[in-house]
Amino acid sequence: MRPTDLSRELGLEAKHSFCAGEPRESRGSHVSPASVHAESYWLGSLDATVSPADPWLSNFDKAATRSLGSAIALGAVRFFRSKAALFERLHKEGGEVSLLVSFSPTAVGSFTLSPEVTRTFGELKVTVEFEVVEE
Repeated sequence: MRPTDLSRELGLEAKHSFCAGEPRESRGSHVSPASVHAESYWLGSLDATVSPADPWLSNFDKAATRSLGSAIALGAVRFFRSKAALFERLHKEGGEVSLLVSFSPTAVGSFTLSPEVTRTFGELKVTVEFEVVEE
């Protein structure tokens, strides 16, 4: 799937993307044969300040300030389930879907993921990664 098509399907703009077969940017000043990307890649953000098109995102940001677990639950139930057919198509085509949750330990003391949330991500084959970001 082309990254532009994925952006349209998700209703989110990519922060970074490239398509299989597109030329890679050269690194450094040495001359090397042209190479191309072997696979497509798309990275986006579920951040209401970046992607205000979907009204549930403002609720996502509010929930995250109160409870990271609640915000992830809201994301699983509202956003990811609504895109289930897209994720199934991506998996059938050999793609992978990951959710990276970045948070500050000063903003989030602890959180809990309910069985419903973990089951939803499992059924959708979405890998969930957590990253603690020091301020």
